[in-house]
Amino acid sequence: MSVKKVPLTAAAAFEAFSKALEEFDEVRAERKNCWEFYDCGVEKSRKCSAFTKSAGRRCWLVVGTLSGSEPECERAKQLKSCKECIFYQKIKKGEI
Repeated sequence: MSVKKVPLTAAAAFEAFSKALEEFDEVRAERKNCWEFYDCGVEKSRKCSAFTKSAGRRCWLVVGTLSGSEPECERAKQLKSCKECIFYQKIKKGEI
């Protein structure tokens, strides 16, 4: 059985595009950096290597247990590995 595609009107196409754009904007709004996710505050963030190196969505590469150096992040110091961090897990799962 063949399905015939009906062309969209300009209004329907615009509506579909607008809906897709709204969903994209919602996803972008949810993309937080680690200091925002943990609400570190301005003073704490300014001292953080993830903040100064603009690595807020890959903080484990510069401040934590996966960076190859002694962790400087207060949260990372409490963990055996950044892989235990809720933020890291959510990033890797694509949840934020």
